Amino acid sequence: MKHSKRHFTLIELLVVVTILATLAGAILASYDGLEEKAAQGQAAHSLGTLDSTLRTYKVLNKAYPDQWDSLLVGTTTGTDTLSATFSATSATPIVSLPPKLAGKLGPHQLTGPGLAALNGAGITSLRYIGSTLADSSGIVGNAEAGSIPNRAFDNTGRGRGVSRTLAIGDHVAIVEGLAVADFGGSTPSDSSRLRDIGGLDETRAHVVVAVGIGNNSTLVKSTSGATGGLSEAPTYSNLPKDQYGRYIALFHLGSSTDATIGNVVYLSSARLLAVVDTKGDWLDEEIAEFTGQKN
Repeated sequence: MKHSKRHFTLIELLVVVTILATLAGAILASYDGLEEKAAQGQAAHSLGTLDSTLRTYKVLNKAYPDQWDSLLVGTTTGTDTLSATFSATSATPIVSLPPKLAGKLGPHQLTGPGLAALNGAGITSLRYIGSTLADSSGIVGNAEAGSIPNRAFDNTGRGRGVSRTLAIGDHVAIVEGLAVADFGGSTPSDSSRLRDIGGLDETRAHVVVAVGIGNNSTLVKSTSGATGGLSEAPTYSNLPKDQYGRYIALFHLGSSTDATIGNVVYLSSARLLAVVDTKGDWLDEEIAEFTGQKN
């Protein structure tokens, strides 16, 4: 008996293609969800590990690491690290700073007591991006597109970083709060963010410096005799390719007795308040996102 061969009609083929496309879309959506979940889980682990590592480093070396990423652009004259003159009087954040983090930080000019508090904790220098320095692709200054954002603070060739021994009047990035505007010029009505992160009084002004844990830090590239460092600076992975993804250490320099930044009483030695991710989320917040507890 002969069997006739049945051919798919055009409609049937279109149905099959549609089903396959739908399945592929579902798989991709599922994968995207897992990717974000994995990034949140990794961030929660990294935040706890980095906080512990920094505190252990302080105990072992009697000081915190140095050479952090400032998150700011400096003012340079010249096109390479060796010949450039440099100052840190600019209050401009790097272009690749994630918008959520930039909205939680603002500029601050160091006073003598503030500088002394940082120096007392072993923090004597920061890395800034030189505004006129060119990387290996010829990109100059704060136009970071085309570079590797996490390497932006490296020396010219890969980045446009300059090491700066801190001085009175230099700008640093600090956490927004009472009397502390963010980089967009908006000033919160209280210091609730610092209350949530580190238990600081929300009715007072505080100076809490934010610095990036980059590969130039002595936490990674330890100085002679330093112990307890990392082999490489960790990175938050679930970010656009043009955004800086290093974790951020927060150092408390001092607090005011009221809502006035000019009345801040500085500590003799800055203390580590917390480590946050590149969105500005602290450990409990990241865990809440990972477990679905955060609305």
